[in-house]
Amino acid sequence: MIEWTGHALVDVGIAAICVMSGKNDPALLTLEDLDSAADEMERYYFSGALSSYLTCVFMNSEYVQPGSGDKKALSRKRYANRVLRAHRALPDEEAKGQVCVFSGQEATHLIHRGQMPLLTGEGVLNFFPGAAGGLFISGPYLTALQALPIGGRRSEGKLLVAHSDDPALTLSLARNFVEDNRRLLSLAMAGKLPDREGPSDDLTREQASWDPTKKQAKYPDAKAAFTLIASDLLDIMRRQRDTRDARTPASIHVYWLSSSGQGPSLEIFTLPSNLVRFFREVSKAVTSAAWEKLLAKGWAIQLPEQPKMRSKAKNRSALTGPGRSRNPVLADLLSVYAEGFVDLRRARLFVRRHLLAEHRGSIERPDDCDWGLTDLFLKEVLGMSPDRVERIRTFADTLAEYIARKNDKAFFRAVTFSQRPGEFRNAFVKAQRNEYLDHRKLLFNFDEYIEVFEAEDNAGFADWSLVRDLICIRLIESLHKTGWLTPEELTSGPVKETGSELERIGA
Repeated sequence: MIEWTGHALVDVGIAAICVMSGKNDPALLTLEDLDSAADEMERYYFSGALSSYLTCVFMNSEYVQPGSGDKKALSRKRYANRVLRAHRALPDEEAKGQVCVFSGQEATHLIHRGQMPLLTGEGVLNFFPGAAGGLFISGPYLTALQALPIGGRRSEGKLLVAHSDDPALTLSLARNFVEDNRRLLSLAMAGKLPDREGPSDDLTREQASWDPTKKQAKYPDAKAAFTLIASDLLDIMRRQRDTRDARTPASIHVYWLSSSGQGPSLEIFTLPSNLVRFFREVSKAVTSAAWEKLLAKGWAIQLPEQPKMRSKAKNRSALTGPGRSRNPVLADLLSVYAEGFVDLRRARLFVRRHLLAEHRGSIERPDDCDWGLTDLFLKEVLGMSPDRVERIRTFADTLAEYIARKNDKAFFRAVTFSQRPGEFRNAFVKAQRNEYLDHRKLLFNFDEYIEVFEAEDNAGFADWSLVRDLICIRLIESLHKTGWLTPEELTSGPVKETGSELERIGA
């Protein structure tokens, strides 16, 4: 009766119906499953709790029309029977003989923006085939499409959904949002939505908001849309690690949209398959501890912007987390792909700011630098060849052995904190000369230096500053393990990057 279509909005609705029915495959859905989902949506959509959310999804639909009384109740029932229960409804007259654009099945309905976001209004001929005043769709798919808000999240006044090439991943991402919405709707319909001054619950994934006109709590709004998706994806990868249900990574497209008449909008952000693979690999035992530590620091330093509160006793730190605030670690990682390709400058800044611990102002602890995590980032995100990564690691280990043997603190600081290529190379020339004078051997040869600092690999770049940072990470880790390096040796601040900061991408 229903299959995946490849269309993001329809597939997210299908995924929501599957979750609501407790099934993992739309092929298993029955008419009774759609009946049950339609009943649940009818309770939610006509309760008034979702009005502000549904306005940006199904503009001018019966869900958001004001009114009361018997006439209004009858109008809503007719709409529910025609749209929410479209799988059982009689075909619209104008849809007879037409084909559903999503499934190829016989169409039963002609829809407009009241039933699907970002379409034109009812009766408008623009952008529809065959001079039709809307889009033709089959009943079961229209019912599934109505579940789109349940399979997404209200985020900063817009609809946030995620769609993947892998249907199982679409289903997993939708499941988190269905659970969120069911929890919030249960509270809303019981009159227990948290307001902005209510107690903070560390388990919630949104910030409470307040309607000053109605003087009541609004349906909560998730913040930092792209950070929330990335955090959910990491949760899914952790579960796959625990259940051994790992799949071939697929890309994910995140849609953040509004169909509101006050300002329709659409932002699309792609998480390519190599980034999805990085999230999967980083959750494994080898790197999970270092990664979780890095994420925890990101949540700790990022506090959300907050409205003026009458209660000064509010615990601000409790308001950080997925759906509540932006994590700079995830935001900066996503920014590497913000322009649709790997931005090497932003990748280098991510290495320095997070893997080299610059985001806290200095390298406070030697064990903050983790080569395993760096190695994974270089291979999966930057696409650096394993041979090049190994050459950099081996070169850094050679320098670490030299520094520990000679107790050469000046060389360590010069390598770690040089601000100009000339200073950096001068330190190497001195070390090379000293090693030859003392032991009649070279610390490194010409080819080794060129292969590390100047050679381009399949990523197509040679960046001395990036390589210096990578060597610094490995140096600190290796010297800390040998016991030579102590926190006191890290008294100099890290190299400061000139130029503008990473642009915020709304993550």
